Amino acid sequence: MRIERVASPSQRANMNSFAKILTAIALVLLGFYVYSLDLFSENPPQTKVYLYINPTKPVPIDDTSVWNTNRQIAVFVQSVSGIKSYTIKARTKGGLTVVNTKEVLNDKPKKLKIVLPKPDVPLPDKTTVDYEIYITDWSNANLFSGSTTKKNLQLTINSKQPVITVISHSNKISYGGSALVVFHIDSVDIGELSISNGTQEFIPFPFMKEGYYAALIAWSIASKNFSASIFVRDSGYNTRKMVVPFIRDNAPRYSKSTIVLKEDFLNNKLDSLISDIGRSFPAGMEDNFEKFQYINETIRNQDDEIISTKLQEAMSARAILLSQKPNWENFTPLKGYSTVGRFGDARTYIAPDKQTSQSVHLGIDMASVKNDKIMLSNDGKIALSQQLGVYGKTILVEHSFGLVTLYSHLQEIQRDENEVVRKGDILGLTGQSGWAFGDHLHFGVLVGGVPVRVSEWLDSKWIKNNITDIFESAALSIQRQGENPMNLEQ
Repeated sequence: MRIERVASPSQRANMNSFAKILTAIALVLLGFYVYSLDLFSENPPQTKVYLYINPTKPVPIDDTSVWNTNRQIAVFVQSVSGIKSYTIKARTKGGLTVVNTKEVLNDKPKKLKIVLPKPDVPLPDKTTVDYEIYITDWSNANLFSGSTTKKNLQLTINSKQPVITVISHSNKISYGGSALVVFHIDSVDIGELSISNGTQEFIPFPFMKEGYYAALIAWSIASKNFSASIFVRDSGYNTRKMVVPFIRDNAPRYSKSTIVLKEDFLNNKLDSLISDIGRSFPAGMEDNFEKFQYINETIRNQDDEIISTKLQEAMSARAILLSQKPNWENFTPLKGYSTVGRFGDARTYIAPDKQTSQSVHLGIDMASVKNDKIMLSNDGKIALSQQLGVYGKTILVEHSFGLVTLYSHLQEIQRDENEVVRKGDILGLTGQSGWAFGDHLHFGVLVGGVPVRVSEWLDSKWIKNNITDIFESAALSIQRQGENPMNLEQ
Protein backbone atom coordinates (compact mmCIF):
# COMPACT_ATOMS: atom_id res chain seq x y z
CA MET A 1 0.00 0.00 0.00
CA ARG A 2 1.51 3.32 -1.11
CA ILE A 3 1.17 6.25 1.14
CA GLU A 4 1.35 9.58 -0.69
CA ARG A 5 2.60 12.54 1.22
CA VAL A 6 0.86 15.79 0.62
CA ALA A 7 2.84 18.99 1.20
CA SER A 8 1.45 21.19 3.82
CA PRO A 9 0.42 24.74 2.91
CA SER A 10 3.56 26.12 4.58
CA GLN A 11 5.77 23.70 2.64
CA ARG A 12 4.10 24.68 -0.62
CA ALA A 13 4.69 28.33 0.19
CA ASN A 14 8.37 27.67 0.84
CA MET A 15 8.69 25.78 -2.43
CA ASN A 16 7.06 28.62 -4.33
CA SER A 17 9.42 31.13 -2.72
CA PHE A 18 12.45 28.99 -3.62
CA ALA A 19 11.21 28.72 -7.21
CA LYS A 20 10.82 32.49 -7.38
CA ILE A 21 14.37 32.94 -6.09
CA LEU A 22 15.69 30.53 -8.72
CA THR A 23 13.71 32.36 -11.41
CA ALA A 24 15.05 35.71 -10.25
CA ILE A 25 18.61 34.38 -10.27
CA ALA A 26 18.07 32.97 -13.74
CA LEU A 27 16.71 36.30 -14.97
CA VAL A 28 19.70 38.16 -13.50
CA LEU A 29 22.11 35.74 -15.14
CA LEU A 30 20.23 36.01 -18.41
CA GLY A 31 20.31 39.81 -18.15
CA PHE A 32 24.04 39.75 -17.43
CA TYR A 33 24.57 37.46 -20.41
CA VAL A 34 22.53 39.69 -22.67
CA TYR A 35 24.39 42.73 -21.37
CA SER A 36 27.71 40.98 -22.00
CA LEU A 37 26.63 40.52 -25.60
CA ASP A 38 26.71 44.33 -25.90
CA LEU A 39 23.17 44.45 -27.26
CA PHE A 40 22.73 47.86 -25.68
CA SER A 41 26.08 49.41 -26.49
CA GLU A 42 26.81 52.77 -24.86
CA ASN A 43 30.04 53.22 -26.80
CA PRO A 44 29.10 54.02 -30.40
CA PRO A 45 31.86 55.13 -32.76
CA GLN A 46 33.33 58.58 -31.98
CA THR A 47 34.25 61.06 -34.72
CA LYS A 48 36.40 64.16 -35.15
CA VAL A 49 36.72 66.18 -38.36
CA TYR A 50 39.90 67.93 -39.52
CA LEU A 51 40.87 70.07 -42.49
CA TYR A 52 44.46 69.87 -43.69
CA ILE A 53 45.93 73.34 -44.24
CA ASN A 54 48.90 71.49 -45.68
CA PRO A 55 49.74 67.75 -45.83
CA THR A 56 51.16 67.77 -42.29
CA LYS A 57 48.96 70.34 -40.51
CA PRO A 58 45.38 69.29 -39.70
CA VAL A 59 43.08 71.69 -37.85
CA PRO A 60 39.67 70.87 -36.36
CA ILE A 61 36.67 72.37 -38.15
CA ASP A 62 33.03 72.88 -37.26
CA ASP A 63 30.19 70.82 -38.69
CA THR A 64 29.29 73.89 -40.76
CA SER A 65 32.31 75.17 -42.61
CA VAL A 66 33.86 76.33 -45.88
CA TRP A 67 35.78 73.85 -48.03
CA ASN A 68 38.41 74.61 -50.60
CA THR A 69 38.42 71.21 -52.27
CA ASN A 70 42.11 71.62 -53.08
CA ARG A 71 42.58 70.78 -49.40
CA GLN A 72 41.81 67.46 -47.74
CA ILE A 73 39.12 66.94 -45.11
CA ALA A 74 39.39 63.80 -43.00
CA VAL A 75 37.02 62.19 -40.51
CA PHE A 76 38.87 60.36 -37.74
CA VAL A 77 36.87 57.52 -36.16
CA GLN A 78 37.45 55.51 -32.98
CA SER A 79 35.48 52.46 -31.85
CA VAL A 80 36.02 50.16 -28.87
CA SER A 81 34.57 47.16 -30.69
CA GLY A 82 36.12 47.93 -34.09
CA ILE A 83 34.69 49.58 -37.19
CA LYS A 84 32.53 47.42 -39.48
CA SER A 85 31.55 49.81 -42.28
CA TYR A 86 30.89 53.39 -43.29
CA THR A 87 28.60 55.04 -45.82
CA ILE A 88 28.98 58.57 -47.16
CA LYS A 89 26.24 60.41 -49.00
CA ALA A 90 26.29 64.02 -50.16
CA ARG A 91 23.68 66.19 -51.82
CA THR A 92 23.48 69.80 -52.89
CA LYS A 93 20.70 72.04 -51.63
CA GLY A 94 19.00 71.43 -54.97
CA GLY A 95 18.88 67.68 -54.31
CA LEU A 96 21.68 66.62 -56.66
CA THR A 97 23.55 63.57 -55.31
CA VAL A 98 27.28 64.19 -55.68
CA VAL A 99 28.72 61.45 -53.42
CA ASN A 100 27.41 57.97 -52.63
CA THR A 101 29.95 55.44 -51.38
CA LYS A 102 30.16 52.55 -48.91
CA GLU A 103 32.99 50.41 -47.57
CA VAL A 104 32.98 47.27 -45.37
CA LEU A 105 36.01 46.70 -43.13
CA ASN A 106 36.56 43.05 -42.25
CA ASP A 107 39.79 43.69 -40.36
CA LYS A 108 37.82 45.48 -37.59
CA PRO A 109 40.11 48.51 -37.09
CA LYS A 110 39.57 50.39 -33.86
CA LYS A 111 40.83 53.65 -35.44
CA LEU A 112 40.21 54.86 -38.95
CA LYS A 113 40.95 57.94 -41.04
CA ILE A 114 38.30 58.51 -43.70
CA VAL A 115 39.29 61.00 -46.38
CA LEU A 116 36.10 62.84 -47.34
CA PRO A 117 35.31 62.17 -51.02
CA LYS A 118 35.08 65.28 -53.16
CA PRO A 119 31.88 65.84 -55.18
CA ASP A 120 31.71 63.69 -58.32
CA VAL A 121 30.87 66.72 -60.46
CA PRO A 122 32.40 70.22 -60.55
CA LEU A 123 30.45 72.65 -58.41
CA PRO A 124 30.59 76.45 -58.52
CA ASP A 125 31.89 78.38 -55.53
CA LYS A 126 29.36 79.11 -52.77
CA THR A 127 27.51 75.82 -53.45
CA THR A 128 26.49 74.21 -50.16
CA VAL A 129 26.79 70.41 -49.93
CA ASP A 130 25.23 68.37 -47.11
CA TYR A 131 27.28 65.30 -46.19
CA GLU A 132 25.79 62.39 -44.23
CA ILE A 133 28.34 59.94 -42.85
CA TYR A 134 27.15 56.68 -41.22
CA ILE A 135 29.70 54.63 -39.28
CA THR A 136 28.78 51.19 -37.89
CA ASP A 137 30.83 49.18 -35.40
CA TRP A 138 31.18 45.44 -34.73
CA SER A 139 29.36 45.52 -31.41
CA ASN A 140 26.35 43.30 -30.66
CA ALA A 141 24.07 46.30 -30.27
CA ASN A 142 20.75 46.40 -32.14
CA LEU A 143 20.48 42.61 -32.13
CA PHE A 144 23.99 42.02 -33.39
CA SER A 145 23.76 44.53 -36.25
CA GLY A 146 26.11 46.98 -34.51
CA SER A 147 25.89 50.54 -33.26
CA THR A 148 25.78 53.31 -35.88
CA THR A 149 26.95 56.90 -35.52
CA LYS A 150 25.67 59.54 -37.92
CA LYS A 151 27.82 62.60 -38.67
CA ASN A 152 26.41 65.55 -40.60
CA LEU A 153 28.62 68.13 -42.31
CA GLN A 154 27.38 71.22 -44.14
CA LEU A 155 30.20 72.39 -46.39
CA THR A 156 30.16 75.44 -48.65
CA ILE A 157 32.47 75.00 -51.61
CA ASN A 158 34.86 77.92 -51.97
CA SER A 159 38.26 77.87 -53.62
CA LYS A 160 38.76 81.63 -53.70
CA GLN A 161 40.65 83.73 -51.20
CA PRO A 162 38.71 86.50 -49.46
CA VAL A 163 38.94 89.92 -51.10
CA ILE A 164 39.88 93.01 -49.04
CA THR A 165 39.00 96.42 -50.47
CA VAL A 166 40.06 99.62 -48.70
CA ILE A 167 37.33 102.26 -48.84
CA SER A 168 39.11 105.10 -47.05
CA HIS A 169 41.97 105.62 -44.61
CA SER A 170 43.93 108.32 -42.79
CA ASN A 171 46.75 109.65 -44.90
CA LYS A 172 49.42 109.23 -42.22
CA ILE A 173 50.12 108.04 -38.72
CA SER A 174 52.60 109.58 -36.29
CA TYR A 175 54.88 107.73 -33.90
CA GLY A 176 52.76 107.26 -30.77
CA GLY A 177 49.62 108.36 -32.61
CA SER A 178 46.39 107.06 -34.16
CA ALA A 179 44.85 106.46 -37.58
CA LEU A 180 41.67 105.06 -39.14
CA VAL A 181 40.93 102.63 -41.97
CA VAL A 182 37.54 101.61 -43.39
CA PHE A 183 37.40 98.53 -45.61
CA HIS A 184 35.19 95.85 -47.15
CA ILE A 185 35.55 92.06 -46.93
CA ASP A 186 34.11 89.85 -49.68
CA SER A 187 34.14 86.28 -48.34
CA VAL A 188 31.81 83.31 -47.97
CA ASP A 189 32.29 83.67 -44.24
CA ILE A 190 34.85 85.09 -41.81
CA GLY A 191 36.71 82.78 -39.46
CA GLU A 192 39.26 85.38 -38.34
CA LEU A 193 39.62 89.10 -38.99
CA SER A 194 42.17 91.49 -37.51
CA ILE A 195 44.30 94.51 -38.23
CA SER A 196 47.85 94.74 -36.95
CA ASN A 197 50.49 97.43 -36.47
CA GLY A 198 53.20 94.79 -36.74
CA THR A 199 53.29 93.89 -33.05
CA GLN A 200 49.73 94.39 -31.74
CA GLU A 201 46.32 93.47 -33.09
CA PHE A 202 43.22 95.69 -33.17
CA ILE A 203 39.54 94.88 -33.53
CA PRO A 204 37.78 95.84 -36.80
CA PHE A 205 34.26 96.99 -35.91
CA PRO A 206 31.22 96.40 -38.17
CA PHE A 207 30.39 99.64 -39.97
CA MET A 208 27.04 100.64 -41.50
CA LYS A 209 26.43 97.56 -43.68
CA GLU A 210 27.24 93.86 -43.60
CA GLY A 211 30.78 93.18 -44.78
CA TYR A 212 32.12 96.67 -44.04
CA TYR A 213 34.47 97.41 -41.16
CA ALA A 214 36.19 100.37 -39.53
CA ALA A 215 39.29 100.08 -37.37
CA LEU A 216 41.24 102.60 -35.36
CA ILE A 217 44.87 101.61 -35.12
CA ALA A 218 47.70 102.88 -32.93
CA TRP A 219 51.45 103.21 -33.31
CA SER A 220 52.65 102.36 -29.82
CA ILE A 221 55.50 104.44 -28.41
CA ALA A 222 56.89 101.13 -27.15
CA SER A 223 57.93 100.25 -30.73
CA LYS A 224 59.86 102.29 -33.29
CA ASN A 225 58.51 100.06 -36.05
CA PHE A 226 55.04 100.27 -37.59
CA SER A 227 53.49 98.31 -40.44
CA ALA A 228 49.72 98.20 -40.76
CA SER A 229 48.06 95.19 -42.37
CA ILE A 230 44.59 93.64 -42.53
CA PHE A 231 44.28 89.86 -42.24
CA VAL A 232 41.21 87.75 -43.00
CA ARG A 233 40.65 83.99 -43.02
CA ASP A 234 37.45 82.11 -43.80
CA SER A 235 36.48 78.91 -42.01
CA GLY A 236 38.02 76.91 -44.85
CA TYR A 237 41.40 78.55 -44.18
CA ASN A 238 41.48 80.60 -47.37
CA THR A 239 43.42 83.69 -46.33
CA ARG A 240 44.27 87.19 -47.50
CA LYS A 241 46.61 89.82 -46.09
CA MET A 242 46.80 93.44 -47.24
CA VAL A 243 49.16 96.24 -46.27
CA VAL A 244 47.50 99.59 -45.52
CA PRO A 245 49.77 102.31 -46.93
CA PHE A 246 49.80 104.86 -44.14
CA ILE A 247 52.58 107.43 -44.42
CA ARG A 248 54.69 107.01 -41.28
CA ASP A 249 55.66 110.18 -39.44
CA ASN A 250 58.66 109.56 -37.20
CA ALA A 251 59.00 113.22 -36.20
CA PRO A 252 57.38 113.16 -32.74
CA ARG A 253 59.91 113.05 -29.92
CA TYR A 254 59.13 112.25 -26.32
CA SER A 255 60.97 113.65 -23.36
CA LYS A 256 63.06 111.82 -20.82
CA SER A 257 63.27 113.05 -17.27
CA THR A 258 65.32 112.08 -14.25
CA ILE A 259 63.82 112.47 -10.81
CA VAL A 260 66.07 112.23 -7.76
CA LEU A 261 64.27 110.71 -4.79
CA LYS A 262 64.91 112.48 -1.50
CA GLU A 263 65.64 110.63 1.72
CA ASP A 264 62.80 112.37 3.58
CA PHE A 265 60.33 111.37 0.84
CA LEU A 266 61.41 107.74 1.02
CA ASN A 267 61.38 107.77 4.82
CA ASN A 268 58.11 109.60 5.42
CA LYS A 269 55.77 109.34 2.41
CA LEU A 270 55.69 105.75 1.23
CA ASP A 271 53.71 104.24 4.10
CA SER A 272 51.10 106.98 3.88
CA LEU A 273 50.92 106.59 0.09
CA ILE A 274 50.29 102.85 0.28
CA SER A 275 47.68 103.45 2.96
CA ASP A 276 45.94 106.14 0.88
CA ILE A 277 45.42 103.75 -2.01
CA GLY A 278 44.13 101.00 0.26
CA ARG A 279 47.02 98.61 -0.21
CA SER A 280 49.88 97.24 1.90
CA PHE A 281 53.48 96.27 1.22
CA PRO A 282 54.40 92.58 1.05
CA ALA A 283 55.38 91.04 4.39
CA GLY A 284 59.01 91.62 5.22
CA MET A 285 59.50 94.50 2.79
CA GLU A 286 61.48 97.05 4.80
CA ASP A 287 63.78 98.73 2.29
CA ASN A 288 62.39 102.13 1.32
CA PHE A 289 63.47 101.95 -2.30
CA GLU A 290 61.91 98.49 -2.67
CA LYS A 291 58.70 100.01 -1.35
CA PHE A 292 58.92 102.83 -3.89
CA GLN A 293 59.60 100.36 -6.70
CA TYR A 294 56.67 98.20 -5.56
CA ILE A 295 54.29 101.17 -5.90
CA ASN A 296 55.80 102.56 -9.11
CA GLU A 297 56.03 99.26 -10.96
CA THR A 298 54.03 96.42 -9.37
CA ILE A 299 50.91 98.36 -8.37
CA ARG A 300 51.04 100.38 -11.60
CA ASN A 301 51.11 97.12 -13.60
CA GLN A 302 48.18 95.79 -11.57
CA ASP A 303 46.20 98.93 -12.44
CA ASP A 304 47.05 98.51 -16.12
CA GLU A 305 45.84 94.89 -16.03
CA ILE A 306 42.47 95.95 -14.56
CA ILE A 307 42.14 98.70 -17.17
CA SER A 308 43.06 96.30 -19.99
CA THR A 309 40.48 93.74 -18.87
CA LYS A 310 37.70 96.32 -18.72
CA LEU A 311 38.66 97.68 -22.14
CA GLN A 312 38.59 94.23 -23.75
CA GLU A 313 35.15 93.54 -22.27
CA ALA A 314 33.80 96.85 -23.57
CA MET A 315 35.30 96.44 -27.05
CA SER A 316 34.18 92.81 -27.40
CA ALA A 317 30.60 93.81 -26.58
CA ARG A 318 30.73 96.58 -29.19
CA ALA A 319 32.40 94.44 -31.91
CA ILE A 320 29.22 92.52 -32.73
CA LEU A 321 27.13 95.65 -33.39
CA LEU A 322 26.85 97.52 -36.69
CA SER A 323 27.86 101.11 -35.99
CA GLN A 324 27.23 104.41 -37.72
CA LYS A 325 29.91 107.04 -38.25
CA PRO A 326 30.68 109.03 -35.08
CA ASN A 327 30.79 112.81 -34.97
CA TRP A 328 33.61 113.17 -32.50
CA GLU A 329 34.79 116.59 -31.38
CA ASN A 330 38.05 117.40 -29.66
CA PHE A 331 38.28 116.32 -26.03
CA THR A 332 38.31 119.19 -23.49
CA PRO A 333 37.66 117.63 -20.07
CA LEU A 334 38.72 120.80 -18.20
CA LYS A 335 38.44 124.46 -19.05
CA GLY A 336 41.39 126.80 -18.66
CA TYR A 337 43.81 124.11 -17.54
CA SER A 338 47.61 124.10 -17.50
CA THR A 339 49.57 121.06 -18.70
CA VAL A 340 51.86 119.84 -15.93
CA GLY A 341 52.75 116.40 -17.32
CA ARG A 342 53.09 115.29 -20.94
CA PHE A 343 52.38 112.06 -22.80
CA GLY A 344 55.33 109.74 -23.42
CA ASP A 345 57.61 111.19 -20.75
CA ALA A 346 60.03 108.38 -19.82
CA ARG A 347 60.79 108.88 -16.15
CA THR A 348 63.78 107.46 -14.33
CA TYR A 349 63.72 107.66 -10.54
CA ILE A 350 67.08 107.58 -8.78
CA ALA A 351 67.45 106.76 -5.10
CA PRO A 352 70.27 108.20 -2.93
CA ASP A 353 72.15 104.90 -3.24
CA LYS A 354 71.81 105.07 -7.07
CA GLN A 355 69.09 102.43 -7.42
CA THR A 356 66.68 103.22 -10.25
CA SER A 357 63.07 102.60 -11.24
CA GLN A 358 61.37 103.50 -14.52
CA SER A 359 57.91 104.35 -15.78
CA VAL A 360 56.39 106.03 -18.83
CA HIS A 361 53.70 108.68 -18.46
CA LEU A 362 50.89 107.54 -20.77
CA GLY A 363 48.59 110.55 -20.55
CA ILE A 364 48.74 114.24 -19.83
CA ASP A 365 48.31 115.93 -16.46
CA MET A 366 45.88 118.85 -16.44
CA ALA A 367 45.85 121.27 -13.51
CA SER A 368 43.06 123.78 -12.94
CA VAL A 369 41.22 124.90 -9.81
CA LYS A 370 40.84 122.50 -6.91
CA ASN A 371 38.04 119.95 -7.37
CA ASP A 372 37.28 121.23 -10.86
CA LYS A 373 34.39 119.62 -12.77
CA ILE A 374 35.43 117.05 -15.39
CA MET A 375 33.17 117.32 -18.44
CA LEU A 376 32.58 114.67 -21.08
CA SER A 377 33.32 115.86 -24.63
CA ASN A 378 31.82 112.96 -26.64
CA ASP A 379 29.07 110.41 -26.03
CA GLY A 380 30.05 107.05 -24.59
CA LYS A 381 29.51 104.37 -21.99
CA ILE A 382 31.27 103.98 -18.64
CA ALA A 383 33.54 100.93 -18.89
CA LEU A 384 35.17 101.34 -15.45
CA SER A 385 34.35 103.44 -12.40
CA GLN A 386 36.38 102.51 -9.34
CA GLN A 387 39.30 103.15 -7.03
CA LEU A 388 42.56 101.82 -8.44
CA GLY A 389 46.07 101.95 -6.98
CA VAL A 390 48.49 104.39 -8.58
CA TYR A 391 45.70 105.91 -10.70
CA GLY A 392 43.40 106.46 -7.72
CA LYS A 393 39.70 107.03 -8.41
CA THR A 394 39.36 106.38 -12.13
CA ILE A 395 36.74 106.45 -14.88
CA LEU A 396 37.04 104.86 -18.33
CA VAL A 397 34.64 105.94 -21.08
CA GLU A 398 34.22 103.78 -24.21
CA HIS A 399 33.30 105.88 -27.27
CA SER A 400 32.99 103.08 -29.92
CA PHE A 401 35.45 101.76 -32.52
CA GLY A 402 37.99 100.99 -29.78
CA LEU A 403 38.38 104.63 -28.65
CA VAL A 404 38.51 104.98 -24.87
CA THR A 405 39.28 107.96 -22.62
CA LEU A 406 40.71 107.68 -19.11
CA TYR A 407 40.25 110.08 -16.18
CA SER A 408 42.33 109.48 -13.03
CA HIS A 409 43.19 110.90 -9.57
CA LEU A 410 39.60 112.04 -9.08
CA GLN A 411 38.42 113.41 -5.78
CA GLU A 412 34.88 112.27 -6.50
CA ILE A 413 33.33 109.90 -9.08
CA GLN A 414 29.83 110.82 -10.21
CA ARG A 415 29.11 108.07 -12.76
CA ASP A 416 28.44 104.34 -12.44
CA GLU A 417 29.87 101.49 -14.49
CA ASN A 418 27.84 100.63 -17.63
CA GLU A 419 26.06 103.99 -17.52
CA VAL A 420 25.45 105.61 -20.91
CA VAL A 421 26.81 109.16 -20.83
CA ARG A 422 26.37 112.11 -23.15
CA LYS A 423 28.43 115.08 -24.21
CA GLY A 424 28.37 117.71 -21.47
CA ASP A 425 27.81 115.24 -18.60
CA ILE A 426 29.96 115.72 -15.48
CA LEU A 427 32.06 112.63 -14.73
CA GLY A 428 33.48 113.76 -11.39
CA LEU A 429 35.83 116.21 -9.73
CA THR A 430 39.59 116.56 -9.99
CA GLY A 431 41.65 115.55 -6.96
CA GLN A 432 44.78 113.78 -5.84
CA SER A 433 43.64 110.23 -5.14
CA GLY A 434 46.12 107.47 -5.81
CA TRP A 435 49.75 108.41 -6.37
CA ALA A 436 49.28 112.10 -7.03
CA PHE A 437 51.00 115.14 -5.56
CA GLY A 438 48.56 117.99 -5.87
CA ASP A 439 45.06 118.35 -7.32
CA HIS A 440 44.99 117.54 -11.05
CA LEU A 441 43.46 115.31 -13.73
CA HIS A 442 45.44 112.57 -15.45
CA PHE A 443 43.75 112.33 -18.86
CA GLY A 444 44.56 109.49 -21.25
CA VAL A 445 43.36 108.29 -24.65
CA LEU A 446 43.58 104.63 -25.67
CA VAL A 447 43.01 103.06 -29.09
CA GLY A 448 42.36 99.34 -28.97
CA GLY A 449 43.84 99.36 -25.47
CA VAL A 450 47.05 101.10 -26.58
CA PRO A 451 47.78 104.53 -25.02
CA VAL A 452 48.19 107.14 -27.77
CA ARG A 453 49.23 110.77 -28.19
CA VAL A 454 46.64 112.78 -26.31
CA SER A 455 47.54 115.99 -28.18
CA GLU A 456 45.96 114.60 -31.36
CA TRP A 457 42.61 114.08 -29.66
CA LEU A 458 42.71 117.56 -28.12
CA ASP A 459 43.03 119.05 -31.63
CA SER A 460 39.74 119.56 -33.51
CA LYS A 461 41.54 120.03 -36.85
CA TRP A 462 43.48 116.78 -36.46
CA ILE A 463 40.30 114.85 -35.59
CA LYS A 464 38.49 116.26 -38.62
CA ASN A 465 41.29 115.59 -41.11
CA ASN A 466 42.32 112.16 -39.84
CA ILE A 467 39.18 110.63 -38.35
CA THR A 468 35.75 112.18 -38.99
CA ASP A 469 36.45 113.10 -42.64
CA ILE A 470 37.61 109.51 -43.24
CA PHE A 471 34.39 108.17 -41.72
CA GLU A 472 32.36 110.62 -43.81
CA SER A 473 34.12 109.74 -47.06
CA ALA A 474 33.69 106.01 -46.43
CA ALA A 475 30.03 106.41 -45.50
CA LEU A 476 29.27 108.24 -48.74
CA SER A 477 31.04 105.56 -50.79
CA ILE A 478 29.18 102.75 -49.03
CA GLN A 479 25.83 104.49 -49.48
CA ARG A 480 26.45 104.99 -53.21
CA GLN A 481 27.31 101.30 -53.62
CA GLY A 482 29.22 102.28 -56.75
CA GLU A 483 32.45 103.38 -55.19
CA ASN A 484 35.72 102.93 -57.03
CA PRO A 485 37.98 102.27 -54.02
CA MET A 486 41.63 101.40 -53.87
CA ASN A 487 42.28 97.69 -54.13
CA LEU A 488 45.68 97.15 -52.53
CA GLU A 489 45.84 93.38 -52.17
CA GLN A 490 49.25 91.81 -51.80
